[in-house]
Amino acid sequence: MAGIQSNFDFISSYCEPTFNVEKYQSKKTGMKLYHINVPLPSIKLEICVQTKPYDDTGCPHTLEHLIFMGSRKYPQQGYLDYISAQHYSLGTNATTYRDMTTYELTTVNHQSLATLLPVYLDHVFNPLLTHDCYLTEVHHISGETGDDAGVVYSEMQSSENQPDEILLYSILRDLWSDKSPYYYESGGRLESIRNELTLDKIKLFHQKFYVPKNVAIVLCGGGINIDEILQILNNFEQENCFQNENRHKISFDYSLDENLRKKIKSDNDKFPFIKIKRASLDEQSISSEKNIEINPISIDTTKLSVQLTTADGNDSSFCDSELMVSHGDSSAPSSPSTLWQPIEVDNSIHQRNMNEYKEICYPVEDNDENLGQVAFGYRLESVYEMEIYTALDVLLTTLFDEDISIFYKEFIEVPNMFCSSIDHDWLNYPERVLTIIFEGVEVDNLTMVADKYSSVLYSIINNPQDNQQLYIQLQRNIKKTIDLHLNEIENEPFSFLTDLCCLDHISELSIPKLNNNENDDEQHLHKFLRNKKYLENLFTQPITYWHELIKKYLLEWNSSKRTIILLKPSNELLIEQQEQDEQRISERLEFLGPNGLKKLKTELDQARANNKQSSSNCANIPHTSTSFDNQLHLPPIEYYSNDNDIDLFHTPTSHFVKYTLHIPLKNLSPDLQLYLPLFSHLLFHTSIQYENIHLDKFNFCERVSRDILDCSVTNGQSSSSPIQSSYVYGHYIDTFTISLQSLSNLETYKNTIDYYRYALFGTLFNDYNVILEECEKQLKNLIEAIQDGHTIHQVYFNSLLYSTNSNSYYHQMNIFLQKNLFEKICKQPEKYKKEILSKLEKIKSFILKNLSHMHWSICGNMELIKGNWQIMEQFINESKIKSQIDIENQEIKETKGKHIPVLSPATIMGSPHEESGYVIRWTRLSISQQDFIPLLIFSNYLDMENGPLWTACRTNGYAYGVAFDFDFEANLILLSINQCSQLKLAYSSAMETLKHLVEQKTNLDVQRLNAARNLTICMLTEHLATLGRATGVCIRSYLNTYSIEKYQDLLKDINAYKCNETVFLEIIEKYLSPLVNHTQSSTLILVNTNKMKETQEFLQKEHEIKNVILIKDVVKHLCR
Repeated sequence: MAGIQSNFDFISSYCEPTFNVEKYQSKKTGMKLYHINVPLPSIKLEICVQTKPYDDTGCPHTLEHLIFMGSRKYPQQGYLDYISAQHYSLGTNATTYRDMTTYELTTVNHQSLATLLPVYLDHVFNPLLTHDCYLTEVHHISGETGDDAGVVYSEMQSSENQPDEILLYSILRDLWSDKSPYYYESGGRLESIRNELTLDKIKLFHQKFYVPKNVAIVLCGGGINIDEILQILNNFEQENCFQNENRHKISFDYSLDENLRKKIKSDNDKFPFIKIKRASLDEQSISSEKNIEINPISIDTTKLSVQLTTADGNDSSFCDSELMVSHGDSSAPSSPSTLWQPIEVDNSIHQRNMNEYKEICYPVEDNDENLGQVAFGYRLESVYEMEIYTALDVLLTTLFDEDISIFYKEFIEVPNMFCSSIDHDWLNYPERVLTIIFEGVEVDNLTMVADKYSSVLYSIINNPQDNQQLYIQLQRNIKKTIDLHLNEIENEPFSFLTDLCCLDHISELSIPKLNNNENDDEQHLHKFLRNKKYLENLFTQPITYWHELIKKYLLEWNSSKRTIILLKPSNELLIEQQEQDEQRISERLEFLGPNGLKKLKTELDQARANNKQSSSNCANIPHTSTSFDNQLHLPPIEYYSNDNDIDLFHTPTSHFVKYTLHIPLKNLSPDLQLYLPLFSHLLFHTSIQYENIHLDKFNFCERVSRDILDCSVTNGQSSSSPIQSSYVYGHYIDTFTISLQSLSNLETYKNTIDYYRYALFGTLFNDYNVILEECEKQLKNLIEAIQDGHTIHQVYFNSLLYSTNSNSYYHQMNIFLQKNLFEKICKQPEKYKKEILSKLEKIKSFILKNLSHMHWSICGNMELIKGNWQIMEQFINESKIKSQIDIENQEIKETKGKHIPVLSPATIMGSPHEESGYVIRWTRLSISQQDFIPLLIFSNYLDMENGPLWTACRTNGYAYGVAFDFDFEANLILLSINQCSQLKLAYSSAMETLKHLVEQKTNLDVQRLNAARNLTICMLTEHLATLGRATGVCIRSYLNTYSIEKYQDLLKDINAYKCNETVFLEIIEKYLSPLVNHTQSSTLILVNTNKMKETQEFLQKEHEIKNVILIKDVVKHLCR
């Protein structure tokens, strides 16, 4: 607890053995401070602001971007990012949610935090919000083409037609009225951004919501001097005073009235069609009903809901079920329903007949593979009803989330293959929203799935003979949820704890105290941090309690607060949207004429020049320097090994053990490589026969679920080391990896090793229905995956990358070839039955044969492992015996699609429903070890905030993301540009920037190079910042050889590195020069299908790339 006199009163605290949380609030302004003390090597700052939209213009999201572009005290654009990098901080980031915006920063020590906090606060409370920044960062009209552009516009354009986002938007729009902020899109709709959004409106929004009482500062980490932080906040409050004269000047008389919002609708702002049908929410399904067609309606299909980030894009909601409830920990239950009454109760929605559901469309190319989704949305009680939500989450996990669940059997198991997955999620609004979504549903089955949902729920209540099995599963999941909560706090406390503090802050602003009860604040915080007691109390609840939950919340909930949405693919909608866009641009060009376009171009060019000049002044501002302590306070991990085949990593504070088994599969024939992903999906999901132990699929899955918190079977590993690029997918793809995580106790240790034994030695492929079921699931997942243009772009890039290596397993295991395989099997299952079973058995034998080369990596409390070494030793000895089998010689067969020749320096792919463009340009060359550190620093120099590439693409408003990257193992240098609203301008600007560096027309900024060095240190520190991340480094080190010790040595070397301009010029000549040379590099571009030809002409005319391939259907091209 703080010990100085300050404006901030101590409100409450909560303590656990591994962390404690203190909550303060200013008696002067109402601003809150949360201090989460947890012993970690870095500190996370999160500034949480309540921001409630009252239209679709996206004011919260645009402010999230503009906040970083200069403030009253620090007017230089990008200064916050610049000084953050100088002070060993991982840049800045922000995320817009439906009712709040969070601003983030991660740094390595308290000194850096104390320096950066007042700078960050000045940007949050006193941003400049200039017209120049609005044009480039938010929205403008191109003076060359008449297209709409801007960073915010690019970001929304890339997600506007995504099925998942259309579905979420439709659910929330049905659950809330237009008097609620949850009805609107906080990120902004493209039409509203074009037609309604103004800079003055953004300023008014900032004036209304960016006030201290709406702000909470959350600090999480070790070594924080809370007294100094409080003094900084005191000073900031006193200096700013938060008087009206310091707020933005508005150029016209406009007030932001929550009930009188400006609404401008175009003639085309409607659904082409919505069909209202009957859905059974009673015990008898309604077999058929006449469709009622309504047209027009005041919902725009082309608009959707999306959660946003300013960097790499992560969340779909503020805090999902696993984060908020399943992993929560709470105190003894009170009766929240008698204490809390939400003020944002929305009773204006007319009572609707909940035997009805709505059909919503998403735009897609016409083919017979397109799938739909069925969604059930519930707007439930106050977010403070944690006892109920904890129980509901256990119930929903039991019903939906496992192979042994009731809904899995009824909807996914053959012959009831009605969907590919069932997911439930929570949205933490004042009245909590629950969504249950059936994905991968064939269009003809949408109605049936909607009807069957309620029928299955009623059957659970009405069939007591099944109660015993359900009750056993519920008891098991209660215990598992308690363990998962502990695991979450142990492995990733940053996001878990900061998110809960933000939830506490926003909930208090939305839900009033009862009779001004002074203990409310303490009760609030404890409710979100302490639901372990709630979980423990559930052990004593009878089966009737669970039946009542189903009945009350899933079947009989208030009909005005629940909805059913059927999401259908529509080629007609895609064509309509394309025609409308073409007509809109055509009419705009005619209206503007040459003079109007010239005026827009002049205005935009001037704005870009002003922004660039402002950014270049950052280095002129003096600031104190910060040193980096090479002695990182890392999570305690000790390494020791019994032999060369086992790495043991001792983490004495951990309650869990993670077992990872690596099995090299060198020289597996291509025809078997093709089936290896199917084998991986089936492992742990079939019947087993081991010696005298026989378990059918249900019983085996039930045992694994009981003991194993996390199970993964993969080929290769994710790219997460300094020597690998995240753009490259095929690292160590010829290594078969099984990873299981469980509690650290003797019984579970024995069981975990047995599960390895059962899966590797005893897996049976005797139930062909189980295999077909998996094939159907994977086919539906892949069909949905290849509808995303960004995914197609990345996967095909990797296919081209490995085209010169005919032995790479990636040729057979990429999603295009896998889709074709599963499609073939599902269409003619009996024809391929013998072949499939034969291939799976051969793969199993090949894996057994290679157990002689297996390697274990085990992380956890090694006292358990060492004290009972005979358990591991028995498995190792048994594996060696099993490996002494004879397998038939594998004849290397040519397989269709195995080798992809590189025919051209440039390839353009088309996607009919992708509005944003994507670019990857790359070159292959050997990377010298002595160049590793300067190349690592230089890559961050190029694409750090307001660095050369950032300025070229992001500051100019051409694209949302740009990156320069390299892969030491793949000998790869690449440039990536993502979510381009103006691809041609983004590409030209990025290439010009790189060429000017190569030709030395642009000088290197030595101060920015030093900032890039410090940023690199913080980025690498983040890899080790939590126990979960550090153990991940340990496990992966077997394959990539990048151990924790190597990380520490690298950090020391980078910290000692003196940036020398001559060295970086040599780096540019050696690695950048080939990248900009068309004869030494390749380019892959994805654009909307309608723009393929003009993009080809652009490359040929403006960049002199004569040989350009056009690929409209990449799947057919790959498998031709």
